[in-house]
Amino acid sequence: MGNGSWMRLFSLRQKSTEDSDHAEIKFIPKLTITRNNGWVYLELVLWNSSDWTVWVEEGTVVLTDLDANWQTGVPTGQANLNIRQNVVPHDVLSVSLASSIYDAAGRPQGQYSCFVFTNVRYRARDKWFEAQLEACRVEMTALTVLSLRKPHWYNKKIKHTKGSVDFTTLQRKG
Repeated sequence: MGNGSWMRLFSLRQKSTEDSDHAEIKFIPKLTITRNNGWVYLELVLWNSSDWTVWVEEGTVVLTDLDANWQTGVPTGQANLNIRQNVVPHDVLSVSLASSIYDAAGRPQGQYSCFVFTNVRYRARDKWFEAQLEACRVEMTALTVLSLRKPHWYNKKIKHTKGSVDFTTLQRKG
């Protein structure tokens, strides 16, 4: 083979590798509760297990089915969190969501709960992506997280009444 053949073969190999790189971006955002020194945190954990740096632009949190009393502000039901940080290959970035949820819920004074839908916008290898996390049921008191649960398939709503738990099923129109 002449030099021209090697160059064409090399450039073809390089192009196919670049095209397959987009499919191999492994960026996993998830919500977790972290306990540290007596404090409980609700965090958006951004795990980059790929070989490329990922730029995380923002996270959007939408609240539904808000059950709160004594808000000191008007509930907006949505918060945008500007993250604007790189997550280097094989590293993790954690961002607290407690303040964003508290503000979007209208700063309730006392225990409150809601469904949280989270969307993360990020860029990797010159292409924009969005990751939508599974909805979670969050129970909090001010900025303190009490619980984080995935909703059940039968969509039950949990209400606390003086320490006991009362289950009520939401009706669906079929």
